[in-house]
Amino acid sequence: MAGGRGRLTTQSRPGLLTGMPPEDTSQSHIMMTETGAVECVSIDNTTKRGYFAVQTSLHEVDINTLQLVSTKHYPWPITALSEAKNITPLTVGTNWTVHLHDPRDSALTSPHPNPTRELLNPNTTTSSHATLAQPGPLSILHDPSPNPSIWLAGRFTSLLHYDRRFFPRLLNTLHSGARIASLASLPYPLIPQSLDLIRNPETGLSALVAARSAPGTTILAAAEYKGKGSLELYGLPRVQPYQNRQTASASKLLAVAPHGGRIVFSDGDGNLKWVERDGFSHVRTFNINEALPNVSGGEGGQEVSGDDAGAYGIWSSTAGEMPGQGDIVQKITPMHPVSASSTGTGAASGLGERQRQDVNQSNLLLWTGDGRLGVLGFGPGNPLGEDQWREEGDAERQYGMAMRRALERNADEVRFVRGLGMLM
Repeated sequence: MAGGRGRLTTQSRPGLLTGMPPEDTSQSHIMMTETGAVECVSIDNTTKRGYFAVQTSLHEVDINTLQLVSTKHYPWPITALSEAKNITPLTVGTNWTVHLHDPRDSALTSPHPNPTRELLNPNTTTSSHATLAQPGPLSILHDPSPNPSIWLAGRFTSLLHYDRRFFPRLLNTLHSGARIASLASLPYPLIPQSLDLIRNPETGLSALVAARSAPGTTILAAAEYKGKGSLELYGLPRVQPYQNRQTASASKLLAVAPHGGRIVFSDGDGNLKWVERDGFSHVRTFNINEALPNVSGGEGGQEVSGDDAGAYGIWSSTAGEMPGQGDIVQKITPMHPVSASSTGTGAASGLGERQRQDVNQSNLLLWTGDGRLGVLGFGPGNPLGEDQWREEGDAERQYGMAMRRALERNADEVRFVRGLGMLM
């Protein structure tokens, strides 16, 4: 889970993306975070290029050398980036517009960016763009089949569906009523609850088998509806919406991802929750601020002690690091993404035998709003490959944590009352 030691292999020069002097780290931090964009980084593993959104600028960086390749400026702050894939143009969402960014088009990029250059004007530029009626796109999803298209969602209450081949043509909209923070795609059709053999025993098995074998994908959406969490599933190509607004969460949902044969999402209370692909059947819940495996193997192989022994949360915050409490996960990235064959069997899946067995327990990369990165793993092994974890039951860990917090609260109350002079 956490507590393991990640290693820094290389780093860029300070101020590479902000243009600020290396010593002005505080201003750089403000520039990188003030827009509140979560989907602000996209990596193309084929071309080894990284795309980073900083305010109104999109920077292209060579991942091998960590050098700036190009910069493109947009008329409004960038709030979302799509996945980057070699020949597919990157989709860029700003507060009020949507653009296609093709790095192969030299006319649209500058190898020597100038912060003072004139920004692109949607009214005069020759590049295609879509203008939004409402501000605030937060997540962009590329749908490769049957026809390449773009799904966009955010602070408005509908999903926008664009034709990528004839962009900015708007194909249609899907009304949700909720404000969506995150989109993901599951390469399987959505099975309607009417075909659930447990809920509807009279359902024919042949109908269920036919539905499962039919081509299709499912869009996953993490959203907020009237102050509560809303997990939403949209089956394609024939739109079949399902919205879980009753049992998903008491607080807004922030991120969602397919995880093996299940769906994992995060909420505003620091929870990670797993459900089956029906979007309803609960599997497990894990709170990143409360659960803590006991760690052995400190420096020199010694057991962690002192303040560190009382660490809690996956970032091992201690009583002296209270800001670590209240962390929320705003982005979930599976280390082994789900593909149409990844949960299958046989060599066609493209995975080794061990990976096929562990597809439902692949590690998850987590990102929080304040810039923390962590890896959530399963089992006694450290997901970062260092140290060893003492295997103890979840119930015992949760009980120990609850007792610790109860004692801390009691001590705080005693100190408070003593401070009022009511105890000698």
